[in-house]
Amino acid sequence: MGDIEKRLNKAALKVGADWGTEVNAGAANCGILPLNAGSPKLNVEMLEDESDSAFDVNLDVGNYGVSDFTLDFDYRWDGLENVLLGLLMGVDTDPAVQGGTAAILHTITLKNSVAALFATYAVEKGTKIHIVPSAKVLKMTLSGSGGLIKAAFNLRGDRLIDTSAILTSMAAVTVPANSHYRARYNQAVFRMNDHTWAGGGTTLGAGHVIKPKSFSLELERKMDSDHATDTIIIEPRETDKPTVKLTMEFSRMDDVNKLYFADWIASTNKKADIVITGPQISGAFYYTLNMQFPRLIIEDVEYAESKIIPAKIVLRGAVADVAQTGLTGVLPIGIFLTNTRIASLIV
Repeated sequence: MGDIEKRLNKAALKVGADWGTEVNAGAANCGILPLNAGSPKLNVEMLEDESDSAFDVNLDVGNYGVSDFTLDFDYRWDGLENVLLGLLMGVDTDPAVQGGTAAILHTITLKNSVAALFATYAVEKGTKIHIVPSAKVLKMTLSGSGGLIKAAFNLRGDRLIDTSAILTSMAAVTVPANSHYRARYNQAVFRMNDHTWAGGGTTLGAGHVIKPKSFSLELERKMDSDHATDTIIIEPRETDKPTVKLTMEFSRMDDVNKLYFADWIASTNKKADIVITGPQISGAFYYTLNMQFPRLIIEDVEYAESKIIPAKIVLRGAVADVAQTGLTGVLPIGIFLTNTRIASLIV
């Protein structure tokens, strides 16, 4: 068992303070459970002097930092991947206790900017601890095609170190309680109908349930990666608006999805929600991830050549002019998470 244990990476995450300065994530409830905990790697820029000879006589190390890295997860209701989601979205309103129970509702709002929102990420590597002092979340991909719901987060760090004077042990690191609960694809309900420009419209209901064989939701922020008279990058800032992309694939063309092509041609916008309901927390309250899309623009529709014709639709989230009946807000996406975490996701 000893050799196996050496290959298992213990990882931790904690929301950061000042950019470039790590916070001590070596504490209880800071444990995070990515499938690829040790993915951060050092990225070094080599500077060559070609004026002297054909050989690398004068070869120096220039700027260095962490290349973009990805953390992959089986999505867990109480896992710290939800902190990464909060850092990407930008705002988590005051968590609301549900009915005096252990169930907590987090309303996660998409903001124009995520300035000053980042985290320290640490992973145990044998007797060493590798740390990204400050890492920004650039993108989330939430997906499913049967089995478990998967989540992948792309991050950009300032640098990678193994000589921290702050985080010297991960012996005290524990994962949040109930982190063994994972979301499954068969717990998800997808609903979609037409967006109504004047507001109101038909509430999403049982008659609007659709059954994709797979889905992929991509939420991305485009950010810079600039050095400013230093060997580490300054805090990345947005260079463009955030984007929301929802892709759904269907096993076969049917009476509902065969109309998507006509909707595409007619520039008919859609509204939708995806609700993933997990185990009971207490009474009438369950683990829930509710993602709402008040306005979706059809980007592409495909009916591939096949013996049984499948269907695929790609949609882009956009700001709605007015709220839609049954949905909250007008931004491209609204996320409502019910779990047992009492604290805000971004503190």
